[in-house]
Amino acid sequence: MKLDIGCGQNKRAGFTGMDMHPYEGVDIVQDLNQVPWRVNDASCNEIFANQVIEHIPDLRAFFTELHRIADDGCIITLTTPHYSSRSSWADPTHIHHLSVDFCESFTSGYLAEQLPGFSVTSKKISFGSVLWTWPGRLISALFGYTFYEKRFCWMFPASSIIV
Repeated sequence: MKLDIGCGQNKRAGFTGMDMHPYEGVDIVQDLNQVPWRVNDASCNEIFANQVIEHIPDLRAFFTELHRIADDGCIITLTTPHYSSRSSWADPTHIHHLSVDFCESFTSGYLAEQLPGFSVTSKKISFGSVLWTWPGRLISALFGYTFYEKRFCWMFPASSIIV
């Protein structure tokens, strides 16, 4: 199964949609804070969650559920606003304001032993499409995301994170 978590009214084609609201096209109505989710163990070969994790109070429970429902080799794509983005702070329902390394605790950090097999295959900071974001793009391309986040993210804010 391909699962679109938090699909809202814009479920991806070919995916099973899961959302807490019973919008048209939502296949599984599920409050993500109520675990376990109504998805079978190891049943997903692709999971997509766009602009969802910043709303979840317990990220450990969220990642545990991803681990439970993901089959071996499952590709999980998570997007969230970058903490320097205005959109990270403009929505009062955002609980977390995350950096590009937000998954590290679950893949190689102190929580990794609870979720064996998770690994980050790619991570990217998106700067949107406006022209004046070029300094942030250039700095992160030349010196890396960590350097950019430590020294320049408030001068040249990013848009989002894709992991």
